[in-house]
Amino acid sequence: MVEVVYINALLVLATDIVAFAIMLKIFIQNKRKSALYFSLAWLFDFLCILLTGSKNQTFFIIGDFFLTVFAGLMYLGAVRLLEEESVTIGYRLLKEMSAMAPLFFIYVIAVYYYTKNGEWVATGAAALGISGVFVISGGLLLRPLQEIYQRAAKFLYASLILFGLHLVPASLFGLYQWYLPIGFTLSMIFTIMMAASMILLTSMESFKMRTVSAEVPDIKPGIILSSTKEYFELVKKLQNAPVLAFLRDTLSIPENWNVYFVTTVPILREGIRTVNPTDLARMTELIYQYLESVEKSGGRGVVVIDSLEYLSVYNPWDSLLKFLSKLRDFAMMKNGTVVVVVDKGSVGEKRYAQLKKLLE
Repeated sequence: MVEVVYINALLVLATDIVAFAIMLKIFIQNKRKSALYFSLAWLFDFLCILLTGSKNQTFFIIGDFFLTVFAGLMYLGAVRLLEEESVTIGYRLLKEMSAMAPLFFIYVIAVYYYTKNGEWVATGAAALGISGVFVISGGLLLRPLQEIYQRAAKFLYASLILFGLHLVPASLFGLYQWYLPIGFTLSMIFTIMMAASMILLTSMESFKMRTVSAEVPDIKPGIILSSTKEYFELVKKLQNAPVLAFLRDTLSIPENWNVYFVTTVPILREGIRTVNPTDLARMTELIYQYLESVEKSGGRGVVVIDSLEYLSVYNPWDSLLKFLSKLRDFAMMKNGTVVVVVDKGSVGEKRYAQLKKLLE
C-alpha cells in the first residue's frame, strides 16, 4: 500500500514539474498569460504534493493552501484563455455556477457528519472542497473552446472536471489508510490527463500567434489608408506574409493569415476566432503582442483592419481616432504597418479628412 502511494506521488510530482517547464516555455515563446497561469498552477501543485506528504502539521496545512492556489490559478488560466480567444461565456452557465456556493456548504456539513473531525473539515476537507469547485468551474468555462481546439479542448475540460470531482471522495475518506492508494492513483491519472491535454492544446498552431517568415511588400511603417480596390491588390502581395487581420469577410483568407472576425456573435463556426466590435482594448492588445512577437523574430508585422465602418457603428468616432492613433504609435515603434481599409464614401468626407490628418 505504501509503495503504491509513494510511486503515484512520484509520478504526480514528475508530471507537475514537466508540465510547469513546458507551459513556462510556451508562455515565453507566445507571451500568452494563460500559459503563464497554467505554468504557475503546476508549480503550486508540485509544492502541494511535496508538503502534504510531510508529517509536520504546519507543512501539511501549507500544502493544503497551495492546493487552493493551484485551483485558483487553473481557474484564472481558463478565464484568461477565453479572453485571449475572445470567447463570450453564456449567461446560462454563469447562472448555473451560482449553485456551487450552497453545494459547497452542504458538502462541508456532510464531511463533518461523516468524519466527526472538525480539524480535518477546517483544513484538508475545506481545501479539497473549494479547490474542487474552482477546478470544475474552470473546466466548465472551457467547453466553448471546442469550436476552436476541437478534441484537445474537450479532453482538457473533461479532465479538469474529473479532477475536481475526485476531490470529493478524497475529503470523505482521506483520513483512512485504505483510501490513500485509491486517492493517489486517481490523482495521478487525472493529473496526467490534465497535463497532457493542456500541453496538447497549447502546442497547437492555432494557439500560437503566427509569425511566418516571409518577404513583406515594400510598404512604409505606421498606418496607411487603403481603398477596397487597393486592398484586394495588396492581398495578393501579402499571401505569405505574417498578417494579423480583423475582417468582416472570412472567405478567401490566405492560409498564413491570423484572422479575427469582427462580430457581436461570440462563436460562428469551427476554427473562426471572433472579437467584439466594442472591444477596442482587446484588439489593441492583440495587435501590440503580434507586432512585438514579429519584431523579435526578425520580421515585419502587417495588420489589416477592413472593418472600420462596422467599428464606427459600435464606437464613438473620437474613440476610434484614439484607437488608430495608438496603433500608429505601436506600428512606428515596432517597425510594422497597419493597413486600414476604408472608402471615402463609407465614412463621409469629413471623417475621411480627419483620418488623413491623423495619419499625417
